[in-house]
Amino acid sequence: MSPRMILLLAITALSNLSAQALSIPDDPIAGLRPVHPRLLATPADFADLKKRIATDPIACDISKAILKQADALLKEPLPTYSIPDGKRLLATSRRVNKDIQTLGLAWQLTGDRKYPEHAWEELMAAGNFPDWNPAHFLDTAEMTRGFAVGLDWMNEAWTPSQREEICQWIIKKGLNPAMEGYKDPKSLTGKRLRVTHNWSQVTNGGIGMGALAIADLHPKEAREILKNALVCIQPSMQNFGPDGGWNEGYVYYKYAMEYGVALIASLQNSLGQDFGLSAMKGFGSTPDFPTYLEGPGETSFGFADCGEGESRIESIPEAGWVAVRFHNRFAAANQRQKALKSPTALGLLWLPPEEKSDAVQTIPRVKSFKANSYCTMRTSWGDTNAGFVGFKAGDNTVNHAHLDIGTFVYESKGKYWAIDLGCDNYNLPEYFGKERWNYYRLRAEGHNTLTVNPGAGPDQPPTANCPITACKDRKIDCVAIADLGAAYPDLNSAKRGMQLGNDGNLRIQDEIDAGDKDTSVSWFMHTPAHIMISPDGRSATLALEGETLRAHLLFPPDSRFEQLEPSASKKSPNPPGQSPNKGITKLAIRTKIRGKQKIIVDLIPAETKAAGKEVVPLEKW
Repeated sequence: MSPRMILLLAITALSNLSAQALSIPDDPIAGLRPVHPRLLATPADFADLKKRIATDPIACDISKAILKQADALLKEPLPTYSIPDGKRLLATSRRVNKDIQTLGLAWQLTGDRKYPEHAWEELMAAGNFPDWNPAHFLDTAEMTRGFAVGLDWMNEAWTPSQREEICQWIIKKGLNPAMEGYKDPKSLTGKRLRVTHNWSQVTNGGIGMGALAIADLHPKEAREILKNALVCIQPSMQNFGPDGGWNEGYVYYKYAMEYGVALIASLQNSLGQDFGLSAMKGFGSTPDFPTYLEGPGETSFGFADCGEGESRIESIPEAGWVAVRFHNRFAAANQRQKALKSPTALGLLWLPPEEKSDAVQTIPRVKSFKANSYCTMRTSWGDTNAGFVGFKAGDNTVNHAHLDIGTFVYESKGKYWAIDLGCDNYNLPEYFGKERWNYYRLRAEGHNTLTVNPGAGPDQPPTANCPITACKDRKIDCVAIADLGAAYPDLNSAKRGMQLGNDGNLRIQDEIDAGDKDTSVSWFMHTPAHIMISPDGRSATLALEGETLRAHLLFPPDSRFEQLEPSASKKSPNPPGQSPNKGITKLAIRTKIRGKQKIIVDLIPAETKAAGKEVVPLEKW
């Protein structure tokens, strides 16, 4: 991310904060409960967990997996100070964080000292690093959280001198660098602590947990740090509004939730309150976000720097914690169902209880999220062969955004036919700076949307912001419409509609007004399927792992399908080092339009009838 963008985000964050700030007392640790553990869980929570393991088969199976993980860690080499890309210690910080949480839970469940003994060796190794890489402050915050949990969950296992040594590591390598940033908003760390995106959740969440962990032994150091963390995290909490969405996509939602919810749970356990963070608009609804973005198969709608490869469906324990607290039974059941697929310490600790079958009601098949304007539709819940569409309009200026307004993903018969390629290598030159819109995967041509009069510059305005204007279940089908006008300034108007039939058929209908000029318009869909185009170019058959999908081009009448490589066009920039997008092909339509014109494509799964539907203007959908 460019320094200019960081500054703009910081200014926006401070503006939002001044308008809607929660009241934080001068002494936020006044109500501190001195008992340990108090981060993420209490002694009573661990006692209840042991009882659940004895009666809940899923909890029992996860506990066995966690203990197996913990035993495997005893044989692993200790972490080393490694920054392989020259920027990030992050892999090591994440390893320590996960290891300590796993070992800490194993200690709580068994009382076997072999777990804290190995944890001490890891903590001592990382504690003696020269620093926790504050230049990339995520690394520092994640390491601080790992040490905080280690101090707290295994507190009884430590000697007084060990507790003090862990405190000093937290203070010197975590909290002190954070305080420099809190004191100087113009510094790089200061800006990153105040942004409105996932960084704020991670940095302030991890540092806040460090403060809570040491608060009984070092109240002076903890008090100021926690107060600043509570102030600076609030602008990013506002991004859950108004309806629980997250504009950076599925992967960064998981990342933000991992730290934001951890801080909230730790505040409640440590202080008996969270100062209003969990009451902020949209937070109680946020478990709906993964519930709706997850398709019937193994991946989710992966817009922004996410993509199908990065958006594999996994348990999100934090979403389960929020779902239970706010009585969202369907979302809680969704997280419970996934918990055993990727067993983690928090996945066990925050495993939602089993619901009676009649307690989880069917929820709507469609949902639109206003933040960044995206929606999903499906033919049914609970069917791995169901039809599923993710559709996005949105704001090209948000963090991790691509020029992807109008893009969609499509799943049917257990296969993802239209996919999002996701991010490219973050270490490509100026990936978050002046070169960002030169990389194929970040451009409109690298998504399942339109390009208009493409050239060497950005193929959508980087400042464009477009709304979803309709998203509804009409019983006979589900439909969504977006106004894409701001994304295509060379057009007088552009609208795109998605119509998902109950049999899984999908119609993509674009209505374009090009005015009195001949305008080049291209329609793209990226797919892992093998494409066979008919001789007349008006239809195509897509084959993928034993399933087939038929594509029919209804409008324009003089256009035809093409198969293209998933790479930059001749007029586009094409910097070296980009992903080759192996295994992906590109179904395309390239046409010239003057005046008003439609582009309509029907996608029809095998064993279903051709749509044969009347062409109805979007205004009558």
